[in-house]
Amino acid sequence: MLLLKFLELARPLGLTTLVVSLDDSLGPKHKDTRHLEAVAYHHDHNASGPGAPRYVNGFVYVALHIHFGPFGFTFDTRLYLREKTVRQLNRQRSAETRLHYRSKYHLAQEMLSSLAALLPPGYQVYVTFDSWVASGKLIKWCRRQGWQVICAIKRNRKVGGQQIHLHDQALKHQRYQTVTLTAAASGRASTYYVRTFQGALEEVPGPVCTIISRRHKGDQAPKFFICTDLNLSAQEALRLYQRRWPVEVDHLYLKDELGVGDFRLQSFEAADKWFAVALLSLNYLQYQQAVQYAQTQQTYTLADLLRQHRLWHWQRLIREIVEVARQTEDVEAVVQQFMPTAEWAIL
Repeated sequence: MLLLKFLELARPLGLTTLVVSLDDSLGPKHKDTRHLEAVAYHHDHNASGPGAPRYVNGFVYVALHIHFGPFGFTFDTRLYLREKTVRQLNRQRSAETRLHYRSKYHLAQEMLSSLAALLPPGYQVYVTFDSWVASGKLIKWCRRQGWQVICAIKRNRKVGGQQIHLHDQALKHQRYQTVTLTAAASGRASTYYVRTFQGALEEVPGPVCTIISRRHKGDQAPKFFICTDLNLSAQEALRLYQRRWPVEVDHLYLKDELGVGDFRLQSFEAADKWFAVALLSLNYLQYQQAVQYAQTQQTYTLADLLRQHRLWHWQRLIREIVEVARQTEDVEAVVQQFMPTAEWAIL
């Protein structure tokens, strides 16, 4: 299993802390796409504004990324269908082939359950996710596995019986703590102003540490986070949460470089297999990245490895063309052998 391969690479470095990141992503398709079962209109959280929701025709999937030290890889992806879409598709299917609706929460729990079954004992696990999946059910499930949770949370969630934004108002006279975080992409350091308090999150047993973070002291739109590990400082908790960034990189490479959204397959099952192939390609690059670091202690980006892999294919093709040309001494025969077929013939 790929997980065990990565743990084997990390073992000499003494890495025993895993950061597990959950995230969903929306991939757009053409607005006239109607007959692909994995495609429907979905709410676009990033493009929507207060009172101005926006919907995009496309596909949605949930991804699970595992990160520890300098290593990381995408553990799994799951295609998501709206409940309404599942009902519509099932009208055209026989009883044996009907789809079962699974919410994003259930998709996330299924992936985490697969991870729990494979992960050897002795590892400290922090599960991180955005506010979209910060349900009490998922947090309780993670805590039952002995895992800690660090997640963003909406301003109207209740801690200690009171909504978080009301705690923010009550703490306005408390001195700020400063937290400095370095951006993974640019390497630029940013300072945030935070206040913390502890209390019981609704539907979750036991206390949590709530973190209110501002970009500057006058910021009127603070971000809210909770951490179930009360031994962590705000600086340590936010640094662990910041390690969710690789899952965003996963989305970029899956959609822009590996063509996960280029499918033209009608059935949901076929699109699901397409996703599995794209994930396999990404995992290959991520494994090569980890091997290169283990051997040279140098960090290569996925773009470096993708470019290197493509150059290797070009070198192999050129060598084969040169070898055939040397043996046959017939240039036209070599051209015909290596030319693309069928639709390119008229050109």
